Amino acid sequence: MSVKVLIAGAAMVPFLPLGGSDSHAALAGQAIRAALTDARIDFDLVDQVFTSCVHGEVGIAEQMLSQIGYSGVPIFSLGDGCASASSAFHLARNSLLCGQAECVLLVGVECMPARISNREFFGLKDLVHDESATVRQDENPIGFIERRQQPALLFAAQTSWLLTRMGIAQSSFDQVLERARAQAGRNPYAVLNRLPDRNAWLPPYLCPPACGAAAILLCTPAFALRFGARADVTVLASVRGSDSASEQESGCVLDVLGQATTRRVTQLAYQQAGLGAEDIDVVELHDQSVGDFMVNSAALGFCREDEIDRFVQQGHRLKGQMNAVCPSGGLLGRGHAPGATGLAQLVELVWQLRGVADGRQIAGARTALQHSNALGRAVSVTLLQRT
Repeated sequence: MSVKVLIAGAAMVPFLPLGGSDSHAALAGQAIRAALTDARIDFDLVDQVFTSCVHGEVGIAEQMLSQIGYSGVPIFSLGDGCASASSAFHLARNSLLCGQAECVLLVGVECMPARISNREFFGLKDLVHDESATVRQDENPIGFIERRQQPALLFAAQTSWLLTRMGIAQSSFDQVLERARAQAGRNPYAVLNRLPDRNAWLPPYLCPPACGAAAILLCTPAFALRFGARADVTVLASVRGSDSASEQESGCVLDVLGQATTRRVTQLAYQQAGLGAEDIDVVELHDQSVGDFMVNSAALGFCREDEIDRFVQQGHRLKGQMNAVCPSGGLLGRGHAPGATGLAQLVELVWQLRGVADGRQIAGARTALQHSNALGRAVSVTLLQRT
């Protein structure tokens, strides 16, 4: 049984606008080959494969692997909305920890056709304008859960809650978008660089959907030593949780969208790693909306709720360094490809820890946090450290 898991290889392809690619397999193949090259190993050394894809048919995993050849290893395919990639990572790490494998490949891909519009992606397509802007605050928990089928309603309520109940300044919303745009401009993998309108956000401050792929190679220290794989990034913790009835009963839309669950899961991850928020150098959090960026920054412990305005206006600083939260541009800037996003976040953090995130590097980054959130129903927090 291994007591440690390493990230040996990490790669991604540039995120594209909806309809920018018509082949899951081609996108995934590019990411897989690049990750294997990065890890300095051949595919025949991989013991298991975990894939994640939301908008793909049965057998999509085999199509991905057709790009590099089949080897007869077990393949596990996950399709669970925004949680897909983080679920694959969590299960793959557990497979290594319990001794079922020594080297595991993870690949996440999303190739949504152009006919899936940005508005349809967020459940805006069939909503009248005034309905999309409000959600009744007196709804029961089941009503809120049902609203997850139309996430834009919940994000509108989130924005309203932050502005009216918490007194967040409108200028702070604009500041988050401005920095996401600026960071995306420094990131060659960001979808904003491939959109005709770089102000590509939908009301209420929603991230742009995208197509893309990312791949990760996980291995044990013994495997890395035996085969000469890279061993410069360690997974310190990976914790997954879901919302509870009591969190739903609060009637707070922030909790329906994962605030309380994120806070709880984060504390477990910090305990598992023996760290605190003050030890984190760089973060990729799930900012499907501007409100997500603000709420999750506080829930992860980087500021108090009453300090959100100051945290945003001072440039998302961690340990005094600006833009340390979502240096990639986050989902708001890089874009959101559900099956690939969680792994893309991890790839960015591996590059940050290696010191190769050109143009957006957080100097001296040693410890990183990745956060995924599937509309509150599933939350994951992973902690990485440069070896």
